[in-house]
Amino acid sequence: MKRYISTLCTMLVCSMLVTSCLKDSDEKNVQYYNDTAIASFKLALVNRYVHTTSSTGADSVYKSTLSDPVVFTIDQQQHKIYNTDSLPSDVDINHVLATITSKNSGTVVVNYPASDGQDSLLYYNSTDSIDFEKLQDLRVYAQDGSGYRSYKVTINIHKAQTNKMIWEQKSIADLPIDTKKTMWEQIAINAGMKQLIGYGTVETYAYNNEDQLMVSRDNGETWTADSLDEDATWLPTENFAFVSWPFAANDSTDYQLLVGVNNNNSTACVVWRKIAEYSKHSMPSKWVLIPTADHGKYYLPKMDNLNLVRFNSAVLAIGTDKKIYVSRDQGITWKTSSKYTLPDELGTNNLSATTDDDGYLWLVGIDTGEVWRGMIIE
Repeated sequence: MKRYISTLCTMLVCSMLVTSCLKDSDEKNVQYYNDTAIASFKLALVNRYVHTTSSTGADSVYKSTLSDPVVFTIDQQQHKIYNTDSLPSDVDINHVLATITSKNSGTVVVNYPASDGQDSLLYYNSTDSIDFEKLQDLRVYAQDGSGYRSYKVTINIHKAQTNKMIWEQKSIADLPIDTKKTMWEQIAINAGMKQLIGYGTVETYAYNNEDQLMVSRDNGETWTADSLDEDATWLPTENFAFVSWPFAANDSTDYQLLVGVNNNNSTACVVWRKIAEYSKHSMPSKWVLIPTADHGKYYLPKMDNLNLVRFNSAVLAIGTDKKIYVSRDQGITWKTSSKYTLPDELGTNNLSATTDDDGYLWLVGIDTGEVWRGMIIE
């Protein structure tokens, strides 16, 4: 029995010695890095306070959020972090959640200036908001405590008001020229048409001398009467406007609107729409009159010198009543908004409107010659 106890004690001692040796070996293999840096930086959540005006003219503010809104650049040479695409002017940078990672598991620290002039250091936590207006710098400390890197963080914000039209007066030389429209006007005249309506990707439309709505699908070589789902007496044959754009719901498809004045309605413009498909096996489609009842109280009122443009993913109607009417449902309803307004210094209501490939809205005073270029910063 004593022999077994002696053997057991020997085994326990050996086990303890081996464990001790392994522990010493593990401690010697732990490596603490002296090199670190901010590896990535992005804004996880930013509050935005948007000012709006109701239909009665009352001001109101609603809160929305931006998640990862812009890309940030990290300049490791100059120790700077900044965004090249500016944030909207109505964001709150005093309470921002940020996602920050570091090289070699460095410790990220937020540094605010203290009232006594000393540094006020706080450990970074992804769930704690950062006040970037007060932030002095962002630091990342090496694992071995040998030093840190300091980064200057700059969040660029639009100085101009966002979510509202911004207008700039330009010269007639700056105005984009629609050479394709000029070409089609000449083709329509040569074909004996009374007036060009407009053109899409494949189909072009015009009125003939009998006020029939004609279509050409072969670059103006031939013209035929287009199909309608309603009596042609409801077509707008004077003071009309047309717009066409690629229909996002289907490939090889244009969504088109024809809007204008018709004596069958004393207050509202008539609105026709056509979904024109042009893939290889597509069937010809027809023009559909949107019933006045569908507009409800949000109809497009009659006005002179009507313009129709596709701008900022909406359809805008501009006439002579000093307002911009916006349709976000492909011509069913038309509303005014504090977001879409004409230039304050505009000298006429007799306007021509167009857009360009760079996302600008252009206005030309027909009787004054003034030119305005507008955009919206979201």
